[in-house]
Amino acid sequence: MRRFVLWVVVLLVCGAPFKPASAAMLGDASVSYSAERTVTVNGKSYLGMVFHVPGRERHEQQIQGISEVIILDAGAKQGFLVLPELNSYVAFAFPRLMAELDDSDLRRTPVGQETVNGVPTTKYRVDHTAGDGSRAQGFVWLSGQRVLMRLDGIVARAGAGRGTAIRFELAGVKLGPQDPGLFVLPPGLVKLPSAALEGLLSGKPG
Repeated sequence: MRRFVLWVVVLLVCGAPFKPASAAMLGDASVSYSAERTVTVNGKSYLGMVFHVPGRERHEQQIQGISEVIILDAGAKQGFLVLPELNSYVAFAFPRLMAELDDSDLRRTPVGQETVNGVPTTKYRVDHTAGDGSRAQGFVWLSGQRVLMRLDGIVARAGAGRGTAIRFELAGVKLGPQDPGLFVLPPGLVKLPSAALEGLLSGKPG
C-alpha cells in the first residue's frame, strides 16, 4: 500500500479516474526543467526526480527496491505508470481532483511571497472539493513561471474519516531543454489492463 499512497500524492489522486472535457496539471510550468523531488507522506519521506516540459511531466522513484516511472500528458488527459523491471505499463485517465485542481483558480487566493530553495514563489491557499467528493486542503507555492516548488496539505477520498498529510518540494531546479524521449513510452513494453494499476502500485500484482 505504501507505493500506492506515494503515487496518489504525486498525482494528487483522491478519487476514481475521470475524463473531463479539458484537463490541466497543477504546476504545468511554462518552462522546461529538471529537479530533485521530495514527497513526505504522513511523516515518511521519499526522494526522486521530476522532469518537465510544458504539458508533460515525468516522475522517477525507487520504492522498496523497485523502479517506477509516472509519465503525465496533459494534452491527452492521461498518464502512464511504467515498471521497467517488469517491461510493462498501465495507462490511466487523469483522476477527477487532478483535473479540477487547476492553478488558474488557485492564483485567485494568494497569501504571500516566499522563497523556496532559492526560487521566489507566491504562496496560495488550496481548499477544493471535487465532483466525486475528494478534497484537497492546504497551500501551494508557485514560481512566476508556474513551477510547483512546494505543496503542503491534506488530501482525502470522499467519505474518508482521515485524510493523508502530504508535503511535496523541489530543490536544485535546473531550467533548460529536456530529452523528448523522457515523456514517451519506451518501445516494446507490454500494456497491462487498467484494473492492474492499484494492484501493481500496492505491491500486489495480479
